[in-house]
Amino acid sequence: HSLLRSLARASEYFGGSCRQWLFDNAKTVVVERSGDAVRFHPLLLDLGASYHVQLNVCPVRKPNQKGVVERSIRYLRDRFLAARHIVSIEQGNRELLDFFDEIAHQRPHPSKNGKTVLECLEEEQLMLLPLPEPRPDTDLITSAVVDKTASVRFDCNLYSVPPTLVGKTLTLVADDHRVRLIDNDRLVARHDRSWAKRQRIEYAEHREEILAEKKGSRVSRG
Repeated sequence: HSLLRSLARASEYFGGSCRQWLFDNAKTVVVERSGDAVRFHPLLLDLGASYHVQLNVCPVRKPNQKGVVERSIRYLRDRFLAARHIVSIEQGNRELLDFFDEIAHQRPHPSKNGKTVLECLEEEQLMLLPLPEPRPDTDLITSAVVDKTASVRFDCNLYSVPPTLVGKTLTLVADDHRVRLIDNDRLVARHDRSWAKRQRIEYAEHREEILAEKKGSRVSRG
């Protein structure tokens, strides 16, 4: 789902989609491969169909086909990330966009003499495929059982819900910022997603409801 979100956001940033997406042979892309026959991940196939693009992968042990991408990664690592102190995703994204506008896009294109990277980008944007309407959904959707502590476990963390839902199976919808918990069509909890491990994320009102129902839990017995 992180890959799906990245592809969707890249298409939004460029204002359209390429006619082909070329991948390395990562497990998030290739489920199975035998020679030139490739079985792609079904969720990636669905997203590619929504954007009307052809999925393709590099041949095995052909590093020369990935050289352009590797050089771009090295350029960002050496020119943008080196000696830069980043404390949040928001700060990093903000400074990265400034870096694009002020430095990366203004440099001469490596193969087209007399043109900047920005000029080549503007020419290629005219040939991109239009973005689909409505936009494809890239959220992770799964089921989650509410345990006896009125919490659901997701990604090694616990997220609280109202205690009246103990024992029920809810629908969990997650992106990289939020976790939503839904009972049938009713939103029962929304939390900021934690990327740490073994954390308990809860609302104070959920705790207060538990204490109101089980007054003995107010007294420490340890």
